[in-house]
Amino acid sequence: MKIALLGYGTVGSGTAECLRNHPMEGVDLAKVLDKRKIDEIKEILTDNIDDILNDGTIETVVEVMGGEEPAYTFVKSALLKGKNVVSANKLMLSRHYDELVNLAREKNLSLSFSAAAGGSIPWLFNLLRAKRVDNILNVGGVMNGTTNFILDKMQTGDGADFDKVLKEAQAKGYAEADPTADIDGLDVKAKIALSCDIAYSKMIDPDDIPALGIRYVTKNDIDNFKAMGYNCRLIGRGEKIGDEVAVYVEPMLFKPDAAEYTLAGAGNIISYLGEKMGKQSYFGLGAGKEPTGAAIVNDLYDIAAGISIFDMAQCVGKTKCRPELVCHEYYVRTNTEFDRSIVKETVGDNAFITKKISVASMHELAQKIIADGKEIFAASIAE
Repeated sequence: MKIALLGYGTVGSGTAECLRNHPMEGVDLAKVLDKRKIDEIKEILTDNIDDILNDGTIETVVEVMGGEEPAYTFVKSALLKGKNVVSANKLMLSRHYDELVNLAREKNLSLSFSAAAGGSIPWLFNLLRAKRVDNILNVGGVMNGTTNFILDKMQTGDGADFDKVLKEAQAKGYAEADPTADIDGLDVKAKIALSCDIAYSKMIDPDDIPALGIRYVTKNDIDNFKAMGYNCRLIGRGEKIGDEVAVYVEPMLFKPDAAEYTLAGAGNIISYLGEKMGKQSYFGLGAGKEPTGAAIVNDLYDIAAGISIFDMAQCVGKTKCRPELVCHEYYVRTNTEFDRSIVKETVGDNAFITKKISVASMHELAQKIIADGKEIFAASIAE
């Protein structure tokens, strides 16, 4: 099986390296699409996607460009040309899941994407297997290594504030120069949307998922968490409630008996709760050149062997995100007036625990405060 790589950045080069170090007979890297001049692959390098799409010998395309466009156009074109696709692009897949999954089924092709959420963790792979035989009641967890590194460092380190730890995360390569997608929860929105797409076979628009990030967390918040016996993590969660699905992204406080409490560094922990199989959790490295590259190559080798589990993925329409169906108590700290009617107790300067309110109400309140130029940090309390 001849393959082509779309993109030769961190993940693309990691995929090529894994193919070289762990070769499988009959699987060959034939072309790489990249606009840069890269000496190490100059013999197979092209800057023209048509060189790949119109090459009948290339059976599978690996998309590791990132972003929505031109990745979406290239992936759709590859499927229309009769080529299998492997992608690690959670944003593109989450926004076009229904169309691309159904196109692949129509063409009798494989569309595999185990690296799109969880990196090297076999999360989506095992979620698909579980969904075959069980009713998935909820999915989600810590799905972003950058934010976990920041929160873990603030909670276990020398008391550094958010800005200092963010700069350290950037220096270590965990955070981008513009960390917005990570610290505001946008990355997790795409990952939890994709997880729910698989778990419930209906597409959820990631842009409809409410998200609160960790941009405004302070050392005082961390001190309050410690005094209450909690650690904070940024989570994505999807919950099946009757025929509806409630999906949201927000910081959450965990007690020491929760696995999330001790999750170190840039690690991920993602779980599903099955009606028959109970809760199953997956820990590991959720990103990085080598882990993500290895996950992509595993998808390639499954396709070559004719056993891709992603061929079971289905999508039968769309469903709305219903965060108003789930209620939590929240830790809230803000520098502006706060509705005292929903306050249960005071836990610090301008910091409160709310009564149980809906996720939708809390997010709406927080976004209004932020839009007014004020500051708020809110974290739900895990039950």
